[in-house]
Amino acid sequence: MNWEALGAMGEILGVLAVVATLLYLGRQISQTNRITTASGARELQQQYAQFYTLIATNPEIQTLVTKLRDPDYVVQSEEEQEQIESFSLLLSGIWLTTAIAYEQEQIDINMYQIYCADVDVKLSKWPGLRPFMVEIAKKYPTSADFEIFRDI
Repeated sequence: MNWEALGAMGEILGVLAVVATLLYLGRQISQTNRITTASGARELQQQYAQFYTLIATNPEIQTLVTKLRDPDYVVQSEEEQEQIESFSLLLSGIWLTTAIAYEQEQIDINMYQIYCADVDVKLSKWPGLRPFMVEIAKKYPTSADFEIFRDI
């Protein structure tokens, strides 16, 4: 065997090594993307679980959300005003996290649409909350850039 034949075999082996490396890297990137998506979805689910745990375990919040079912709800005290504003900020923070996670491709379109529908459900269930959410949107005008806030 001469040097040219050995050189050609070396080049072929080099090409095969590059192809194998590219296939491996493609698989690793795909796996990393799936892990990132799962992690983003899990983080959102944890935020929602904490939110619902707060409602389920805090009698004051239970009373508050009951009042927010009234579309003509009027705040009764400064303490209640602060409580509702904090509740609204908590919920809008979850929704904003959802929008950002979607934009950064940490959750897929199906998960995002579920959370967008949740905005509609919450505002329908708690119509007294809408004015407070509108105020938050006014205070943070860039939130309007996110589709998830379209109905606020």
